[in-house]
Amino acid sequence: MASFKGMHFRSALDAIEAIRDAQSTPGVCAVISALVGSFGYDHICFLASAGAKQSFDDKVLLKAWPKSWAEQYAESNFYAFDPVAPRIRQSPESFAWSDIQPSATEPIANEIMRIAATDYGLKHGLCTPVHGLNGYQAGVSLAGRDVDDTSEARAAIELVTMYAVNRLVVIRSRQPARRPILTQREREVMSWVAAGKTAWDTSAILKISEDTVNKTVSMAMHKLNVHTRAQAVAEAIRNGEIAL
Repeated sequence: MASFKGMHFRSALDAIEAIRDAQSTPGVCAVISALVGSFGYDHICFLASAGAKQSFDDKVLLKAWPKSWAEQYAESNFYAFDPVAPRIRQSPESFAWSDIQPSATEPIANEIMRIAATDYGLKHGLCTPVHGLNGYQAGVSLAGRDVDDTSEARAAIELVTMYAVNRLVVIRSRQPARRPILTQREREVMSWVAAGKTAWDTSAILKISEDTVNKTVSMAMHKLNVHTRAQAVAEAIRNGEIAL
């Protein structure tokens, strides 16, 4: 971590004290937003390390992205192709988005970076990995149009985000676990629907009747409050009921 002093040091200490007193995710978000905002970063996303079967939303500890960008990112499954995601898990220290240069053989990765910068104003980005005793713990991604990218500003951000991640984990652990909406059978059937299997295919795989498959899908659609199978799959993935 780079060294820092003076105003940046005082700002970091003040933010840490405020985060320590925060009792909710919005409270932590307000403190972090004020700090990184002073360095020109308008948008924040904290992602926790999680199992491969968990949905993107389950990995999110805190998110303050443009709403339309967050929706496109989730609906288009950009997380699976985002060049920032694997880099932040592997990097021992913070890095700028500009440090990542996807190759010409990665057109989707290049398009994600272009869309973020051009369509949503996420022109300059900074990522800070947070490592614990068991390795990668979480990652913090910041973005803005005109940022302070000095070593002192980056060091202040690194220190505060490490403290913020720990506080967010504590706050989240106190929240009641979200109960699943679907039954085990409904999740099994919807997983095969998500994989592109027909009702007949699913009936053969699960050794149940095709009629049972259709009724199970209809019940899942009702519980998820959607009108089509495609919507049911998207909603089940978003809620963490099934994995991609």
